[in-house]
Amino acid sequence: MKHAFVKILGVVIAAALFSSCNNEAVKTETSSFSLDSVKAQIAASNKVFGASFATGDSVAFANCYTSDGCIYNANMPKVCGTAGIRSFLSIGYNSGLRNVVLTTEEVMGGKEAVIETGKYEVFIADNVSVEKGKFVVVWKEENGRWKMFRDIWNSDAPPPPPAPAK
Repeated sequence: MKHAFVKILGVVIAAALFSSCNNEAVKTETSSFSLDSVKAQIAASNKVFGASFATGDSVAFANCYTSDGCIYNANMPKVCGTAGIRSFLSIGYNSGLRNVVLTTEEVMGGKEAVIETGKYEVFIADNVSVEKGKFVVVWKEENGRWKMFRDIWNSDAPPPPPAPAK
């Protein structure tokens, strides 16, 4: 009986040690994530995003997104992937859009994904504002950099009136 007690005690101690080792590994993995660091990366990426938008640099613009990133703009199908995102910027730039100003309001999340919410304003030539609205971006880490994975926005302008009945 004493021998059985020692075996059970040994199993309990081994389980406790094993469990504490696993918890330590989780703590170490979790502690490597820094939301402040991600916020700084998002701010830097948003500057590149704005500068590339202003110059029509579709390569730099698309590099702000993950390789499987998607844009969800109102009144059009979603646009995914590097080629689609490059084309999206080219179309906008060729239509006369010249600047976008992003204002981050919230950043939250963890190691798997971070959510950014905020406001935007779009301008044409001579710094004329043509649209204001809000956005939500899901950020994911790709090759050591946080990039936009899902990007959705919509205008604060009221919808146009319905077409007259025929």
